Amino acid sequence: MILSKEEEEMAAGNLGPGIERCIKFLIKFGEAFGADKFVKVASAHVFNAFPIDLLKDLTEGVDQAGTFTTIHPFMSLFDPLACEKMGMAKERCLQQNDNYAKREEIYRRIGFFLTYTCVPQLVGNFPRKGDYVSWFGSSSQTFVNSIVGARQNQDGAVVNMAIAVTGRAPNWGLYLDENRYGKVLVDLDDLDSTSLTTTDLGAIGYYTGGIAQDRNAAISGLRRDIFYDKLKYLIHPVATSGAVSICHLVGITPEAPDLKTALGNKEPEEHVHVGMEEIRKTTEKFRTGESEPVDLVIFGCPHCSIQELKTIAGLLENKKTGSNQRLWVGTAHQVNDLAQAMGYSQVIEKAGGVIARSCMATIPDCPMPEDVKNVATNSFKTAAYITGISKGSIKVVVGEIEQCISAATSGKWEGED
Repeated sequence: MILSKEEEEMAAGNLGPGIERCIKFLIKFGEAFGADKFVKVASAHVFNAFPIDLLKDLTEGVDQAGTFTTIHPFMSLFDPLACEKMGMAKERCLQQNDNYAKREEIYRRIGFFLTYTCVPQLVGNFPRKGDYVSWFGSSSQTFVNSIVGARQNQDGAVVNMAIAVTGRAPNWGLYLDENRYGKVLVDLDDLDSTSLTTTDLGAIGYYTGGIAQDRNAAISGLRRDIFYDKLKYLIHPVATSGAVSICHLVGITPEAPDLKTALGNKEPEEHVHVGMEEIRKTTEKFRTGESEPVDLVIFGCPHCSIQELKTIAGLLENKKTGSNQRLWVGTAHQVNDLAQAMGYSQVIEKAGGVIARSCMATIPDCPMPEDVKNVATNSFKTAAYITGISKGSIKVVVGEIEQCISAATSGKWEGED
């Protein structure tokens, strides 16, 4: 790889041992994938539950991160402010809290911003079209490539951390124009996109990921004016059922003003049509708990926006969760501050809900309270991970926010009319 003068200084150890370790690791990584040089990244977003000893090694002697960096949510349903409220074992909360404090001391020292969210774009980390970034998390990566048109590879936790520390990333993969075109075309032309619910869109995203697997996808047939809070339920599941990092939404994605451009002027490797039958069959995969009492309702995968918190609070006004029901709402604490100012958080908490900064997909070990046997959610990502990690021992049902709130207050799942 061709190195700049500053990168040579990093590799020589002149900027400290942590930066030296990071850049040398990235050089080996880049050479393995044929990268010709490094590029400067506009921002990073890093894994929170990073191994402490490794974190110390990679940041030794570092007093300032190499780029603007935010932090991913707490994992394993842990949040130091909400852990016990969510019904987690006290001993487990105390152990996790000790590790959290050790990591946060390092994060503060090197200037990582303590966001603890999977939607860094809602709390100040927002790249521009064409920017090179390194964001941890499949949902975040898909957002960067598909909605913003910035450039993001499927960086693992160690690669991602090394990039954040140095501010450099190997120039390979989805940073390159030729690797960003759609390969699988998903055609929604027979659907009225204005009438699609968030559940419908989530099913389309999950179906698309299953078809595309690790190939870039392109979806045609959506209206340009679809609101982001609905659009994200389409985008995020494609990286759950598959390993899709780019899902071009024709007419919406900056790089895909039309289908021809999205596909790089080539014919797609695969062309599938999606209608209401595919949506119905996909949704039914996550309706295993439809006829059973709902123990827990989960919102916030990805973390809720202020508009979603307003909707949830409006549906909970003057209501209470059932005596045997739990309600968890995941969001960034910065968004929660605004929700507090608007009065939304108080309504949610008064109704019996708990607001947390943890990963609401329950990754990696789904440590549910023992009384939780059936979960309702509006997120296909959450439903898929709970089903997979629990090996089906916890039932799920996925649907609209209104249905989930009804289940939280009554304990019963009401199907569509």
